[in-house]
Amino acid sequence: MLYHILGFASAALFLLTWLGLWSQIKAMTRFQVPVSSESDDANYSLSLNQFGSSYFAFFSIFLFGISVEPFNHYLVWTRFGALILTLIIIWKIWQHRRTTISGYVAAVALLALIGGTLSIAFRPFPALAQLGANTLMLVVTVILFQGSLHQWFVLQRRRKVGSLSFALFRNILIKDVSTLLFGLTMPLSQSWPLLILNGTSVIMRGSILLQMHKLKRRELSVSG
Repeated sequence: MLYHILGFASAALFLLTWLGLWSQIKAMTRFQVPVSSESDDANYSLSLNQFGSSYFAFFSIFLFGISVEPFNHYLVWTRFGALILTLIIIWKIWQHRRTTISGYVAAVALLALIGGTLSIAFRPFPALAQLGANTLMLVVTVILFQGSLHQWFVLQRRRKVGSLSFALFRNILIKDVSTLLFGLTMPLSQSWPLLILNGTSVIMRGSILLQMHKLKRRELSVSG
């Protein structure tokens, strides 16, 4: 019973992440205007590294929910929505910058989503596939750490929040805390990759949010 209560609560709170991602999409669209230089372009405050790593963090938990028995609807469908919204952000970054690396990231993300969705038809996975999902989550934890660190350095270098969404990072923090609580209702032998991934996200996303508030206060003091 506790499993379903916290699972439902975690899924409901995860909808805030959807709203945060949507707010980021709207912010990118709002700031998508011609500027004189890259330094004046608000959308260059977004780190492709950070959003790409976030995508594959969502993807690893998406696979985790597919691979476990029973099928974890709370994890799978919430992350499916997040994958679509994050893919839109990555696609918009590619449209904005037209670089080779942004094109590769967008293509790999799309193929991963298609492959992951098709894998639902072949579950439950054998033990080897479960081990693979756990290993993927650990790898993505490292990717998420460095991606978030890169976003922090982008903010530090530009000294501007730009079009980066406060709502996105606040809502992701709420989601990560709720997922941690949900993970604690599962056997530790099954949930430890989930706990490590989301614990890392809490620390790194929290650091980015603090940096954003610091820069926003600086911008307001200068303009005032």
